[in-house]
Amino acid sequence: MSGSTDRVATMWMRVTGSAGIGDALQHVRRAAGVTQAELAARLDVTRTTVIDMERGRPTAVARLVDSFSTLGYDIVLVPRGARVEVHELPDDHRGAPAS
Repeated sequence: MSGSTDRVATMWMRVTGSAGIGDALQHVRRAAGVTQAELAARLDVTRTTVIDMERGRPTAVARLVDSFSTLGYDIVLVPRGARVEVHELPDDHRGAPAS
């Protein structure tokens, strides 16, 4: 499937850990109508690698996401072309860093 015909997910997602990034990848892949095998071919990896990423299994990216989570940060995934505004919450409404 070419990039010009891919369907695009229109919602944003907050990722708080490696399982979250895997869930987000699977959601976006499915919304785009792309199979695991097709994504693997586009990335020049095996389908098993895509499966591992979607299941949140240990990868360098998963460790990176978990590092941000441990330090009290979330990663927000936004469709290209979307506008994002971030508003800081008062201290008493912020989540505590994951431990």
